[in-house]
Amino acid sequence: MPLNDAVVDTGPLDIIVVEDHDLVRFELVDFLTRPGVQVRGADDGEVLETLLRQRHADILVVDLNLPGEDGLSLCRRMRMAFPEMGLVMLTARAMPSDKTAGYQNGADVYLTKPANVDELEAVIANLARRIRRRVANGLQLDLPRQQLSSTTGETVTLTLLESRLLYELALAPERKLSTELLVQRLDSRHEQPRLRDNLPVIISRLRQKMAFTQGGLEAIKAVRGFGYQLTVAITVRA
Repeated sequence: MPLNDAVVDTGPLDIIVVEDHDLVRFELVDFLTRPGVQVRGADDGEVLETLLRQRHADILVVDLNLPGEDGLSLCRRMRMAFPEMGLVMLTARAMPSDKTAGYQNGADVYLTKPANVDELEAVIANLARRIRRRVANGLQLDLPRQQLSSTTGETVTLTLLESRLLYELALAPERKLSTELLVQRLDSRHEQPRLRDNLPVIISRLRQKMAFTQGGLEAIKAVRGFGYQLTVAITVRA
């Protein structure tokens, strides 16, 4: 089935290609872009996170040999944070053990380079039909509604700042961020000193709202001399 046909009834499909080789990334973005399919490119995990803050993605196409954080670790984090997201690993690693590791770390599909573009298109079209029917387990952060809910049906309404704070921690490696980095990512009005001073109060209120979760009042803990860590797994619906 053509990629366009797979997404016509569900709105635009958003894809991010994570590939550090510029020419390969440009070619993949160009090949996959068409009416109804929006494709962006990132050369590492840090740029990917920046793009995800701007707009959610339905499918990631990820090379495993990335600078900085390895593609396996990156995909594992994305699978934990975004269980509805489609993950395609596209890599030169062709050993059976590599493929096994790929699936163990969250891949929906593991493809080896050089890519067969027709196969890649078919894989993405198939994922596009399936991904939005997945159901997340455990705590779920609904960003558009600014709500945190559990599988037992308990729901709490969050402020925009609280929602963004949980999102940043859920997405971070080990669900942990330094105070400085957290403030930078939350600040949009160049009021970082004020936000930094108020952060303990904001987190204290958020802990109270999260009292119903498995981690209770310790769902967010302070890491002395560093920042804060989310101690419970949260999946994100963006």
